[in-house]
Amino acid sequence: VQGAPRNRGSFKLSYYNEYKSYLRNMTEPAREICAGCTKELGIKWVVALDQKWHRYCFCCDRCKMPIDSKSTFFFEKGAKICVNCAKQDDPSIGEEKVCYGCNKNIERQWVIGLNEKWHPECFKCVQCERVIDPKERFYKEQKDEKDVPKCTGCKLSKDVGDLDLDSKEKKCHGCEREIESSWVVALKQFWHHDCFKCSMCDRVIDSKESFHTNLGKPVCMGCNNDHFRKKCNVCGVPIAGTSLMYKDKNYHHACIKCYICDKSFTEEDQPNIRIVNGTDFKHADCKTK
Repeated sequence: VQGAPRNRGSFKLSYYNEYKSYLRNMTEPAREICAGCTKELGIKWVVALDQKWHRYCFCCDRCKMPIDSKSTFFFEKGAKICVNCAKQDDPSIGEEKVCYGCNKNIERQWVIGLNEKWHPECFKCVQCERVIDPKERFYKEQKDEKDVPKCTGCKLSKDVGDLDLDSKEKKCHGCEREIESSWVVALKQFWHHDCFKCSMCDRVIDSKESFHTNLGKPVCMGCNNDHFRKKCNVCGVPIAGTSLMYKDKNYHHACIKCYICDKSFTEEDQPNIRIVNGTDFKHADCKTK
């Protein structure tokens, strides 16, 4: 069976048209797209947020009104906000801003720290004068009846007291022996890691965990709860937070019930708890049948 003849002419024509289209795409400049509607840009467009937009596509994401290319806008959590909408959240926008540190007008950038506005270079540690990033951890101090920041490094150095951290001769406050390698600082003293123990249970206290003191000696949180916190007269567990106290006895609110409705009390019920016959507790609005 003889096969059908090939149409060589149409094949060459199709290949030639594809080749011309390829060359045209290589020589023509790439079409610019609007960042808002993803359509091709025309003659007039604006540049904002490192992208190009149609003039009427660059709008406020709240009121949907176009934002003029020369006007101020805010970009928060991926949303464009015009000045009018931003003033609804912060009426001080557009007004003169005064730096809380130097008391001079703020013209451009500012940071917010301690609920006040500062020049970025004015928000610095009150002790070492290092510029503090408001996002990092810092502490609040008082100076000349004003709240000022203190960096973490200066705060910790104050807790160390008069200790010389660079001294090569360090003596453990626990065993009174010299410290050769690693050590911790607590209660303004040097300690071996294994010597910084709870004075009640003799358990080693990790340098990262919280602890209390009793007569100048460290006490772990567990022993503090067992020995120094009041215990519930019903369950015997130490009470943390508010409690109900009656005749030198302390109770968790959840450990006692109203003898009428048989419901446990909560901290919100504190003003409405009544005691009957010196032993029974009830809600103020519960009445006997």
